[in-house]
Amino acid sequence: MKIDPNLIIGAVAGKAAAGKSSSTAGTGLFEDILKGVQSDGVSGAKAVGHVYRADPVSPQTMRCLSLSEQAVGTLEAYAKRLLDPGVSLKDIAPLVEDLGQLRTEMLDAGSFLSDGDPLRGIMNEVASTLNAEVVRFKRGDLSG
Repeated sequence: MKIDPNLIIGAVAGKAAAGKSSSTAGTGLFEDILKGVQSDGVSGAKAVGHVYRADPVSPQTMRCLSLSEQAVGTLEAYAKRLLDPGVSLKDIAPLVEDLGQLRTEMLDAGSFLSDGDPLRGIMNEVASTLNAEVVRFKRGDLSG
């Protein structure tokens, strides 16, 4: 098999564009992006070439994301403990208390988000799930 030296990898046409050498083809976009980043700094969401930079994430959003991740991890640990026949409900009780505390923290953190923020809806759903598990445990639904 013979390889054509004029082919550019990933090119649709197959031949190098007239007037451009294969070593400099495609570097214009990178240079445009680099110049845009150097001149604009990091403030605001600006389009630079085909890349968009976003505004920095607020501390409230970061806290909400962190709490959500912690809540999902705690729910996973809770589910694993429930499936283990060697673990008694008395052993699971501290984990249920953690779920209740996480629910309170999530509701508090979510209250600082705007009503239109989709993260607020996610926070409310996770808090609702946490509450349901705490109520199920305290009501005695798991003993039986």
